[in-house]
Amino acid sequence: MIPEYFAIIGAVIASFGGLYYLYETIVGKSKPNRVSWLLWGVMPMIIFVAQRVQGVEGLSWISFAAGFTPLLIVAASFLNKKAYWKSKPLDYILMVAALTGVALWFITSDPNMAILLVLVADLLAGIPTILKSIKHPETESWIAYLISTVGFGIGILAIHSFNFEHAAFVIYLFAIQLLLTLLTVRAVFRSK
Repeated sequence: MIPEYFAIIGAVIASFGGLYYLYETIVGKSKPNRVSWLLWGVMPMIIFVAQRVQGVEGLSWISFAAGFTPLLIVAASFLNKKAYWKSKPLDYILMVAALTGVALWFITSDPNMAILLVLVADLLAGIPTILKSIKHPETESWIAYLISTVGFGIGILAIHSFNFEHAAFVIYLFAIQLLLTLLTVRAVFRSK
């Protein structure tokens, strides 16, 4: 294990991945699915609050970083007409399912239940981007996902209390970023 303050370093590195994706969105190279990215912005902010309520300090900033850059990416997708991926009905169905998970949290009032439901909701929100990454990896940024994977990996190494509120979201973020990296790096090999 490394010192917990490395969680903040990991969050900064993961944010660089998000900022790189933001840049590629502005120039029209990446085409974010707005449903996924909007929910990827909102869900981590909910987890950030749930973690802070339970006294999670350094690791909670990974959740904040995971939510802040996606919100910037959604805003940037409106700046460049080339940086928009048309949403499909499935995207909206998954969005409703994700928001239902958030609503269930408000009913339970349990911070760990909030984290679990938001993790499920975040995964549902990501399915449109996962599917797009399988079919059209060239519309995503494998470099951005790789940078974020490294950042969240450092966050995992900084976990000192392997309980749900400390570890679940960081491990999930690492896994989803790794999956997206592997799916989108295929575009490099397709172009050769």
